[in-house]
Amino acid sequence: MITIKNIRPGILVIPDAGLRLTPGQKVEVNEPTKQIEGLIASGHLARVGDADAQEKPEPMKTTEPVEAPDLSKMTAQQAIASVAEMDDPERIKAAIESEKRRSVLDALMKKREEVGGGAE
Repeated sequence: MITIKNIRPGILVIPDAGLRLTPGQKVEVNEPTKQIEGLIASGHLARVGDADAQEKPEPMKTTEPVEAPDLSKMTAQQAIASVAEMDDPERIKAAIESEKRRSVLDALMKKREEVGGGAE
């Protein structure tokens, strides 16, 4: 019998074991199935008590602010996805001034309204 833990930030469903794990949930299983072994290998699950179970969540916890990437070096889709994560009105304003792609500008304008209430 082994104990496994969901170390991913979302719900994890393991059909061949009949399990549905919430983030951080621990479950004891009699015998690991093929899907459980695959999820352990891919980093979605950890065996409780292993060194991996203690170390895997650490990279997910970041206390330092992440430097935002330059939108001009991204494709339009990547830039729009990056805009969705922005929350600094000054950074959004600077990106609007330098951006030329209409689709990205539209996303920036919408985000500016969300973050700053539309006021300049």
